[in-house]
Amino acid sequence: MSMNEYWAYGLHIHSELECTELACPAAGTVNPDVTIHLLSASEAGETPEDGEYEVRPGFFRLTVPGVATYRVEEGRRICITPLSDLPLEQLRLFLLGSVMGALLYQRGLFPLHGSAVETRWGAMIFVGEQGAGKSTLAAEFLRQGYRLLSDDVCAVQTTPEGFEVLPALAHIRLCADAYERLGSPAGARFDQDKFVLPMGAGYCPQPVPLRAVHLLADKESGALEFDLLRGFDRVQRLLENLYRPHFLKNQITQSDLMRMAGQIAQKTTMATVTRRRDTEAIAGMVDSLESAWAGRFASSPAKEKS
Repeated sequence: MSMNEYWAYGLHIHSELECTELACPAAGTVNPDVTIHLLSASEAGETPEDGEYEVRPGFFRLTVPGVATYRVEEGRRICITPLSDLPLEQLRLFLLGSVMGALLYQRGLFPLHGSAVETRWGAMIFVGEQGAGKSTLAAEFLRQGYRLLSDDVCAVQTTPEGFEVLPALAHIRLCADAYERLGSPAGARFDQDKFVLPMGAGYCPQPVPLRAVHLLADKESGALEFDLLRGFDRVQRLLENLYRPHFLKNQITQSDLMRMAGQIAQKTTMATVTRRRDTEAIAGMVDSLESAWAGRFASSPAKEKS
């Protein structure tokens, strides 16, 4: 089977499964960092129970009932065994979410459950519980001319200078309200309960130095509040917002990523952003955050919006 070539999280990916949510790499064939294979049940040689997942050093397996069994090996190889004749979108939904999160753990990257945007001050990450509005906020940044690094799975890596956020998928998943606020652009498809929209020119394909991590919180009324987090609980707040944290247990990289959480908390600004969850509030949220960042990071070299 022929291989499709993609680029995500700083990795060259060769895949037998077509993945339209991934960016295509620049011209020029290179040895892949990750390969994705489609296997029949006989080739896979195993019949794990539905809903089962297994984590051990250098190995991850997830079985999604009625969809597929996924294996991740040594951070370099993903094997998919479909369990029924489903549209490819169904196979990709779990591949590019849970399975990609396990791959990032195996490669020693720090995946947060959040969105990230490129700004003149650096990369800004937004995390929060399921339904906190991370993608809706990312869509508002996109609407106002910013480029996005990630939606849903946000990977951080260590560099000699500190930390940087890696570009993830070239698509964003939006609820109906956020999609309509963008003007219902063409090119979207409806998958599960959300619209899947290509970011196009709004996708940032290069890593960006990490500047701050924001924890989204709600309130009933009033202006946006930007409150710096201090103290030792910053590490715990990061760990609470890992992507599928139970997939990290027993990984070879577990202790390294625990140390990395402490380093990110120590060297990166962390803040709680409390705001109203309504259309009127989201309209002014980008301006409010820009003002907060300008006051906090005034000494940083400016860079225009893309």
